[in-house]
Amino acid sequence: MADRVLEHKAADATAAECVAFVGDNQTHSVVDSVLREYFAEPLLKDGGPNQAIEFLSASVPPSVLIVDVSEATSPQTAMLSLRAATPEITKIIGIGSVNDIAVYREIVESGATDYLVKPVTEKALVSALNRTEESNEPVVPEVAQEEKARIAVIGSRGGVGASTLAVNLAWILAEERKHKTTLVDLDLEFGTVALSLDIEPTRGLREALENPARVDGLFISSATAKLTPNFAIMATEENLTSEINYNPNAVDALFEALGRTNDAIVIDVPRAAYAVRRRVFEVATEILLVTELSLCGLRDSLRLLAGIREVAPETPVRIIANRALNTKQAMELRDFQRALEHKVDLLLPDEPKVFNASANTGKPLAQSHAKAKVCKVIRKLARDIKLPEPQEKKPAKGKKKAAKKKGLFGLFRKG
Repeated sequence: MADRVLEHKAADATAAECVAFVGDNQTHSVVDSVLREYFAEPLLKDGGPNQAIEFLSASVPPSVLIVDVSEATSPQTAMLSLRAATPEITKIIGIGSVNDIAVYREIVESGATDYLVKPVTEKALVSALNRTEESNEPVVPEVAQEEKARIAVIGSRGGVGASTLAVNLAWILAEERKHKTTLVDLDLEFGTVALSLDIEPTRGLREALENPARVDGLFISSATAKLTPNFAIMATEENLTSEINYNPNAVDALFEALGRTNDAIVIDVPRAAYAVRRRVFEVATEILLVTELSLCGLRDSLRLLAGIREVAPETPVRIIANRALNTKQAMELRDFQRALEHKVDLLLPDEPKVFNASANTGKPLAQSHAKAKVCKVIRKLARDIKLPEPQEKKPAKGKKKAAKKKGLFGLFRKG
């Protein structure tokens, strides 16, 4: 059957850019909505792997094949059969009902580009379609470990703006300085990174921090949401009914895996989970302590700074005072610095209207309000962080530069 498909000529049938086989109404509705938006003539059919293989035996293989394998006795075997029935250029997306990283690995190792868990959302499917494009791109060379930046951001107290700084710093590093950057929110229960960027929480980060042996390239792909080619997010929202058993060794495994393809890793560090917080400080190349100029901010900054000096005495620490130019601050800057016995390296201006407007867009402040005063200060911070110089991509000799694609998944967009 595979031989017949591979030898089938385009003249004998009309090839669809994307063909999907799904087995339930909810998935059918989501897939139909997305495919109609991003493909000129998609085919959506009822069924699973058997129906897909039967279709492939009499048709030209599509560019993208989406198959619901949830009813298959062995999703892995079903995927192997689908892979054997299609040429390598066909990208396969599996859909199933089992949410487990081991199943994800089996599906991908069997030939799928991605695997989505039901209930499938439009955002998840669009992201998977984008990854089929990325899988055609040349492999990015690894950056030498000593050149990578691991930037830990922690707030002296809740609400001082540490997460906001982490989001905007990571975005500037990725989109303005053009470095491959991943932003990791280690507050698994109350983290705000996913919410502030209007993305669905990713899966698997808890498993990574509890079972470091599970972390590898496939895991990173599963647990990461890619906002742009240079900017990725790892952020989850765990339920509050069970204890999270952090394994400090997981920090090394996670950073090592992320470091293979990233120039910078920005970590939003929670004040809880001491063992993980300590290990992040030990392996960080730079630590940003965000505070407010108040008595409480001073007390907690003193405590955190003492802890950092104990576990990472050689690591550079920058003290960043948020809303520091607000006349309502409880302490004068000179008094704060004298009591802290550390210079305040950066002063972030107070722009509540700008921050509120940005919060409603679901975009980083540096993107939605690029000319805001606070963005200029964060850009200065980003320039001070040592990173490898980005290498410009040169077009192949004798070939013209490709036109910029418009819209999401531009290769297949209508018109």
